Amino acid sequence: AKVSLAETKRKKRVAIYGGTFDPPTNSHMTCASEIVNSGCADEVWIVPCGPRPDKPHLKTSAMDRYCMCQIAVNSCFAPAFPVKVLDIEAYRDTAFYTYDMLCELRDTYPDIDFSFVIGSDWLDEGRSP
Repeated sequence: AKVSLAETKRKKRVAIYGGTFDPPTNSHMTCASEIVNSGCADEVWIVPCGPRPDKPHLKTSAMDRYCMCQIAVNSCFAPAFPVKVLDIEAYRDTAFYTYDMLCELRDTYPDIDFSFVIGSDWLDEGRSP
């Protein structure tokens, strides 16, 4: 049986880099760059979180953090560099849990393979210094 070119083409790999990004730092941008440059993903989508029950007193709004991430990405990378900011959580009034967000992305973009990036702060949760 013949295999078409479309069947042999692999899906685009996108790393979802979620976080508070309050504020986005040079380290966040370096991490995004390294993910792309390592070949682990074809693109990185930075997703600033919306409301979070574990951080009820966030001082900076989700929309402001989204805008700060846009400014950081546009300041650090050329327009063609495959890092972008997604607003999927910026307009929400309630928490959008990671699992639900990844399911929505999977359903919205069926031709993309997603992975999720976590920071070392997730690994240290609950540990005292």
